[in-house]
Amino acid sequence: MSPLLPRPPPRPPPAASGEDLSEEEGLDRAVMKAGDEFDSLGFVEPDHGDSLGESMKSYREWFQAKAERRLKRLEARQEKLPQPGDWASLPKATLKALLRKGLSPEHRPEVWWSCLGCEAQRQRSPVAYQQYLQEKLELSTAETIERDLTRTFPNHRKFRSAAGRGELRNVLHAFARRWPSVQYCQGLNFIAGLLLVVLRDEERAFWALVCAFDALGVEGYYTEGMTLLRADMSVLSIFMKTRCSKVAKELQRLNIDLLSICSEWYLTWFAKSLPIATVLRVWDTLFFEGFKILFRVAMGVFKKVEQEVLQCGSFDGVMERAKRWPRDMVEHNELLKISFGGYTPFRRKDLLKARDEALVRIEREDEEHRREVQARREASKARAAASSAAPPPAPPTMDSSPLRVEDRARKDDAGL
Repeated sequence: MSPLLPRPPPRPPPAASGEDLSEEEGLDRAVMKAGDEFDSLGFVEPDHGDSLGESMKSYREWFQAKAERRLKRLEARQEKLPQPGDWASLPKATLKALLRKGLSPEHRPEVWWSCLGCEAQRQRSPVAYQQYLQEKLELSTAETIERDLTRTFPNHRKFRSAAGRGELRNVLHAFARRWPSVQYCQGLNFIAGLLLVVLRDEERAFWALVCAFDALGVEGYYTEGMTLLRADMSVLSIFMKTRCSKVAKELQRLNIDLLSICSEWYLTWFAKSLPIATVLRVWDTLFFEGFKILFRVAMGVFKKVEQEVLQCGSFDGVMERAKRWPRDMVEHNELLKISFGGYTPFRRKDLLKARDEALVRIEREDEEHRREVQARREASKARAAASSAAPPPAPPTMDSSPLRVEDRARKDDAGL
């Protein structure tokens, strides 16, 4: 395989003609004028000569034979399902093995829907998807969603059209009503967008988002203070010391907080960080095995770039390259191998124990910080109140009594 190089910046839309186009029309027209080629998922194919794009194409061709063999095994299992689409009925070990090998595009929607329990959730819900769409959002939430629509996968055919952005708006609107403690947080747009791409139906994308969000238990990533996200960064740091020790030591030496590198990975479930084909492989396992996959894949990325991390040598060097590291993970099968192999047992209960300890510590630190801030505010108010209550200084006294002629004369003689 050729060495992976940084992805070039996204191509800007072509300059508009003299026509007076609305933003929606302009974005739609940009697709027609650009002449881009799209892959099977609807994403723009990289330009000819783009090094990362060529690596993706080469790897896709190399992996094709393996993908076809895996597809045959998957379809052999499909024929034995007790009910069509009931993948969740398979023995857990069997289903885990199939998912770690990766799903084919034509079977992925059905398998995700089954593994996440979406149909049961939809049937149980007292509120239908269309009802959520009728409920009003807070103005600030609606405005934030609207701003993020055009920022979501602008290299995908669906989201370059008003209709596609409308579907994304609906999914995010309904989710904000379904999950009022979160409403909307940047990052959810990429998750919802990719679910729309794969499932090709906005209501199914909504229920898949709801079920995955619930199954992963990551609400605390998106609420005020992002306490759970900070706790999981602390947990990742702890586990890296034993499973990715060289990188952990180097980041510690350079005083680099994992939050500054990995927060986007966790907030978008890697949807904005890894190449799309790699994200889909990660999600195949994430939606069955749960949140621990975020940790496995994060450490897998660091293991893959270990030598480069050690060669950076400075804080700035690491931060400049950190965005590129996950984007270069074109070889999804190799990333999954290193993410799942070579470690001591990676147990959910160990992660949960470390997470609970981190949460207690962070919540204690936050409470101490709040008390300090409150104490400073009260001290400032007290000083202001004391200053306003003090009597004004007395004006300087002046001798305004009339002088007798003799006294004035004596003063004049004395030069006073």
